[in-house]
Amino acid sequence: MYKVFINDTVFWIGFNLEKSFFNKDFSFTTCYTLKDFEEVIISNEKSKEVIVNFLTERTMKKVLEKKYRIVEAGGGVVINDKGEILFIFRRGKWDLPKGKLEKHEKIKKGAVREVEEECGITSPLIREELITTFHKFKNKGKECLKKTYWYIMDYEGNEELVPQLEEDITKAKWMGEDKFNKVYKNTFPSISDVLDAYLKRKNSLNS
Repeated sequence: MYKVFINDTVFWIGFNLEKSFFNKDFSFTTCYTLKDFEEVIISNEKSKEVIVNFLTERTMKKVLEKKYRIVEAGGGVVINDKGEILFIFRRGKWDLPKGKLEKHEKIKKGAVREVEEECGITSPLIREELITTFHKFKNKGKECLKKTYWYIMDYEGNEELVPQLEEDITKAKWMGEDKFNKVYKNTFPSISDVLDAYLKRKNSLNS
């Protein structure tokens, strides 16, 4: 099941789901066509969380691909030898380095490249996969769905951070967990999910 951020609403999108398994406070709708899906989005613009069910995986993918241009991206939760995380500040929000994959580019290679380009560091090493996030955005009037693959990465260098100004990144900064509240107060819901996943993974290893 996919957790997709569409405007300010969380849509849990899946197939062959049973309503009885979910919290009764959530809206649950089965969609058969693209028109059904569009009506669900419009009618739940002010909801917090909505469950959208399709009968089959094929129908789900067909509807999503008709509605959106699917854009694949890669990004990293980059950790230095002090245990700090590498953040960027872009367009007034704290973010994590990520970006669109190039044509035919391998996901892991693209994730590393984007970290290097956006922050000015070289050779962060992928440790493991973390989470995949989905959020809607518009590009040249076209509705797009960005599917971002996130990895935990290790970085052992001491290079000066250089934010990629042409991508509207004005800061690149290492932060310890004591500064995470600052990020949570001014970031995107999908980035909060990435941080939550990282902290949960870290705490499970330390317990």
